[in-house]
Amino acid sequence: MGNRYYARLARDNIKKNARVYIPYILTCVLMCAMIYIISSLANNPDLHTMKRGSRTTPVIMTFGTYVTAVFAFIFLFYSNSFIIKRRRRELGLLNILGMEKRHISKLMLVETIYVAVITLAAGLGIGVLLDKLMFLSLTKMIGESATLGFHISFQSLILTALFMLATFAVIYIYTVGKVHLSKPVELLSGSSVGEKEPKTKIAMTLIGIALLAVGYVISIVTEEPTKVLPLFLLAVLCVIFGTYLIFMAGSIALLKFLKKREKFYYKTNHFAAVSGLIYRMKRNAVGLASVCILSTMVLVMVSVTSSMMIGLDGAVRRDHPYDVRVNTHTVSSADKFEKLISEKMEITNIHRTSQPVFLVYGEFDKPKTFTKDDYILNADPYGNEYETLKPELYDKEFNINVSEKEEVINGFDEDTSFSEQDFDIQKGEIVVLTGMPDLHLDSVTIAGKTYKVAKILFNEDAMQNGYGMNYDIVMSSREEIIELTEAFNKAAYKQAMGSERLEFDYVSGDKQEQDEKFVEVFDDIYNSEINNKDGIENVFYTFFTDEKSQALEIFGSLFFLGLFLGTLFMIETILIIYYKQISEGYEDQKRFEIMQNVGMSRREVKRSIRSQILLVFFLPLIAAGVHIIFAFPLIRRMLKLIGLLDTKLYMMCAAGSFVGFALIYSAIYTLTAKTYYKIVKK
Repeated sequence: MGNRYYARLARDNIKKNARVYIPYILTCVLMCAMIYIISSLANNPDLHTMKRGSRTTPVIMTFGTYVTAVFAFIFLFYSNSFIIKRRRRELGLLNILGMEKRHISKLMLVETIYVAVITLAAGLGIGVLLDKLMFLSLTKMIGESATLGFHISFQSLILTALFMLATFAVIYIYTVGKVHLSKPVELLSGSSVGEKEPKTKIAMTLIGIALLAVGYVISIVTEEPTKVLPLFLLAVLCVIFGTYLIFMAGSIALLKFLKKREKFYYKTNHFAAVSGLIYRMKRNAVGLASVCILSTMVLVMVSVTSSMMIGLDGAVRRDHPYDVRVNTHTVSSADKFEKLISEKMEITNIHRTSQPVFLVYGEFDKPKTFTKDDYILNADPYGNEYETLKPELYDKEFNINVSEKEEVINGFDEDTSFSEQDFDIQKGEIVVLTGMPDLHLDSVTIAGKTYKVAKILFNEDAMQNGYGMNYDIVMSSREEIIELTEAFNKAAYKQAMGSERLEFDYVSGDKQEQDEKFVEVFDDIYNSEINNKDGIENVFYTFFTDEKSQALEIFGSLFFLGLFLGTLFMIETILIIYYKQISEGYEDQKRFEIMQNVGMSRREVKRSIRSQILLVFFLPLIAAGVHIIFAFPLIRRMLKLIGLLDTKLYMMCAAGSFVGFALIYSAIYTLTAKTYYKIVKK
């Protein structure tokens, strides 16, 4: 046989199987375009030169490239299996009519080449055309202005092409291997082989329930922030495996339960639906479980990243509540700077707090301050000498952050679990906020001063920045904090760290313009020779606009990636459902034809089809909703680690995401049900 014959036969086969091939080719094209776009964004030189977007965004986009590639490979491999299953009878017929398996392999190679050429030409073309639009969307989300010009990443073009070719090669090798290992009779009847009624697998069902229970319990009971991420991954794995087991075993148990209910089962539409499903649920369950997992991933990605984006301003305001924050290391510097900035910028309402940090070591209930003997002299490669703590003391070093009672109470937000009564303390008493649930103390001594521990409160945020080596202490008044600072500075070799903090809002005007004006005033004050003589030193400032800009880069990039991957998972969900309905339609075609021949009307067939689809179609959506509900406590704690404390906002985003996804899911049901009925009624 000549190459032209194979080429013509391959084209005819693709046209003849257009109902399964066209969605597959479209998916290949979309996957190719998405991989190129996300890879091009990661390598875009304009992104690396922006004020925002040059640090975190390329890293996030690179991570997105790997995730997209992995899921694209799995999904294309999975989609191709539907096509081969549908074509087994056709390939078996060719084999029986005299075409050897090596000829079939060559035919399938030509078909694969056709699909690969279309995919690369259309996919890379669409990717290049949409790349600029995606770049504009990304820069908009991170608060930057996009540069003019058109960028084509040749590196991304080559890498995407190589990835797609490698994927097609693996799919082809696997498919040819399956064909060569199958007998002609098996190929001829492979798409219509009947199954025995599956047994109810109690053990598998119980294991699935146990795994789901473990995942749910981890989400509910996990408290320590440092354990949230690793336990989140464990919970995800438990839920994934538990979902597959329950759908594979539990769905069979559900159908057998419905079969035993005579009032439900012995109705025309229910009888045909249940009897048809129960025999193929072993295969059907895997697809349903996959849809459930993908649906859950869409909901988590979209709800989390959208709540991050919407709650950005509140998260930044939590840690930076004023337009300007000025930190000084001495009380005298704070006094003088407060006076001068009030005069030059006409600021009248300056909020002032003391926030010292005491560096101590030893047992927490018996801390000891550092002395000169605890330090050794070191030198850097350039010969500059500096003092460092002795190596044997590193593991014993930790910080005690001291805050005033009124400052802590005023900082309460709507999601806090503390009350004013928790901080009802007098002079000489303290409240300890810790991320260690098993901490027990009666008193704490710092620099010779002993304080009674009135209460120990578990705080999820206490270990956020200290990796287990930070402790927050709340004292009754600012005066008591100053006394402790002075005592510490007298007893310790090194001074207490921390600062006198000045914070204020601008009276009016654009914040960016006011920031620029403040910089001019600050430089004038700080660099003035007469003011330096007055003792202003070690003063630095931060702006709310800068903090928001940094957070916007991270949150905006994650939001873009969430929508991007959400779209990817949505495409995968739609295609799995489509192929599932197509394959089941062809399987049920003969069965419904027989039922119509024995008296079943077309209306009854349609009702039976609707009953069959509804019986299992919405199970994945319901299960995904349950997963989201039980994942809520763990997701809430993960969001708190990055400063997002607005629980109501996340709940609204999760609910909105679920409603939106449910509408799309219902639309998919309507379309696939029509396709299924068209196949069955032939």
